[in-house]
Amino acid sequence: MMIRHLLTGTVLLCCSQAILAATAPFETCPSKAFLIQGAVPKTYAVNLVTGDYDLAQDDMGTKANINAVGFNPNDGFMYGWNYADKKPGRIGNDFKIESLSDVANPTEQNFFVGDISILENAYYVYNSGADSGLYRISLDKNNANYHKMVRVVDGKTLNLTIYDLAFHPSNGLAYSVDNKGNLYQINATSGTATKLGATGVSGTFGAIYFDVNGHLYFSRNNDGKVFSVDINSAKYTAVLFAQGPSSSSNDGARCALAEVVDNADSNIDFSDAPSSYGTYLKDNGARHGLKSPASLFLGKSVDGESDATPFPMSDDDVGVGDDEDGIQFATNLTAGSSAVVMVEASAPGNLSAWIDTNQNGQFDADEQVMTDQPVTAGRKPLYIKIPADAKPGSTWARFRLSSATGLEPTGGAPDGEVEDYQVDIRANSSNVTYYPSSTGWSTVAFEDNWPFEGDYDMNDMVTYLRTAVYRTEGKITQVNISGQLAAVGAAYHNGFGIRLPGILRSQIDEANVQYTVNDRDVSPYNPLEAGRNEAIFIPTYNVWNYVSGGENCIYYRTQAGCGSDIQMNFNLVIPFKESIESDLAGVFDPFIFATPGASHGAHFAQPPGRTYEIHLKNHEPTEAFNMALMNGSGADASDPANNLYFLTKNGMPWAMEMGNRWQYPLEYNDLISGYQKFPSFVTTQGAKDADWFSDAKSNPAHLFKN
Repeated sequence: MMIRHLLTGTVLLCCSQAILAATAPFETCPSKAFLIQGAVPKTYAVNLVTGDYDLAQDDMGTKANINAVGFNPNDGFMYGWNYADKKPGRIGNDFKIESLSDVANPTEQNFFVGDISILENAYYVYNSGADSGLYRISLDKNNANYHKMVRVVDGKTLNLTIYDLAFHPSNGLAYSVDNKGNLYQINATSGTATKLGATGVSGTFGAIYFDVNGHLYFSRNNDGKVFSVDINSAKYTAVLFAQGPSSSSNDGARCALAEVVDNADSNIDFSDAPSSYGTYLKDNGARHGLKSPASLFLGKSVDGESDATPFPMSDDDVGVGDDEDGIQFATNLTAGSSAVVMVEASAPGNLSAWIDTNQNGQFDADEQVMTDQPVTAGRKPLYIKIPADAKPGSTWARFRLSSATGLEPTGGAPDGEVEDYQVDIRANSSNVTYYPSSTGWSTVAFEDNWPFEGDYDMNDMVTYLRTAVYRTEGKITQVNISGQLAAVGAAYHNGFGIRLPGILRSQIDEANVQYTVNDRDVSPYNPLEAGRNEAIFIPTYNVWNYVSGGENCIYYRTQAGCGSDIQMNFNLVIPFKESIESDLAGVFDPFIFATPGASHGAHFAQPPGRTYEIHLKNHEPTEAFNMALMNGSGADASDPANNLYFLTKNGMPWAMEMGNRWQYPLEYNDLISGYQKFPSFVTTQGAKDADWFSDAKSNPAHLFKN
């Protein structure tokens, strides 16, 4: 609302001036930056997020330089210095300059540094030297110095070697970066400057911008790199933000009251690894501008968005519009060996890649495994070297294709695509077996009312699981378990556990077990359950500690609008003290149990806590279970003597595992309403309708949708 008022409130005022009537102002406060380049100036519209740019005007109405450009949201015009007339000029939405003919220039010099002070509604220009300096030109017709050049300080006194400056959107101060990379804060009213610190980069920075959040952007002329500094943080080390156009002559302007990206702009391809890897725009995540139509990308296609949606809710992980299809790992990633990746590119470009080999949740500088590798259109094999000290286990890889070179694992690129992959590194001389696949998920769903059937909507807890088993010379050395808590439709409080069948607790290398939730280490919590002989891991004693249903919702992701994003994803890395012989496979043995101290219904005089479990059909409970509970009450037909557990008299289970990412029933919708072939599968003991849980045999009206 403020921007609209600023622009429309003064348009009539500005256009009533007879001396300037040919050009019209910008109607909105543009998020894109404008870059004016060349001895015969041209205007480019630059997306600072990616560095992508388009020619906006190749004829600005003059054959001489235009410099010291700034955008004025008070009237919707840009202002710049017109070298042809040695006067300030006004630039409208046709990008043609009109000199302010009534402004007298007392110096007979040209100015190449300048910007608009929004709060003062004034245009400031600067040139070094005793005969020049910092000048203020009021753009407010009610000001006594309207359209007059008033010197604030001479250039020798201010003594700054700068090539542009930009006014902060709200504090009234200007900022610039000199050729040595020093960041300065300039009080234009008093004509004083304060050095804030070193940015760590140097060069000629001819275009400097602000966004509405106080982030400063400055573009280096010789290579077009756009750097960013958060003025509000007091940490002034610059980060590479994007790759923009290079030029020997550069000057820029943008509306400082605008966000750096238009939220309606979906022509940007963002990365989608977990957020710690640099994914969101606010974290300077990896991103690429998409031309329309896109011509340079990995695989068969590329899609765009206005900001990132990191794992586990990226479109590539929920199965909607998956465009991560340009990289195929043709061989295992083994520490100390070369691996083959098949790369498919739509057109020639430069490919760079990183693998988080130390699994610290970020791509470090020494983890780049491919640098500006030229690729041609089509599919071809490339080789990457996996360091000998790479840590075995699950981690992430990032591939970036662009016409630009010198990309880092984060920041913007003007074209191309970024693709992130969850990968597994194995130890030398080992192999890995995944379930259901290296990228797929299996679903495990529970009803928590055992020994009673309840509403049988099979969504009291739903989790997606993926496992990896590492073997060396046929023996298991390590297992990985990745999971996503997909739904909680239970009024009771439950914990979640996974037992490794046939494995003893004493065989686990407990000191080196790694457990992360949402990519964060949760130590000192130890997921390996204490006091047991069996190897039992407890991701949480109460799933409600990690999820919430949303406003006006009782449950989580079992009703429309009740928790759209998966809020808990976890990863367990479980090494063994010594390699073991075992046929361990599948999802192992997942189960739920009653949260200690929490009520679990009138069937129990006291909260049953850890002694109450629900497992997959015919999976034996753990040693923590109270076998006295299997007494035939309710609908339970368990018969431990005959290895029958957790099934009803009709053979129906309280927990199920499907080898895919399954659409589970909505709250209070019976499983059979959504999957009518399920009873046939159960009663025939799997002889019929083995694919009862497939989308083709479902009734979508009764199922939860992401």
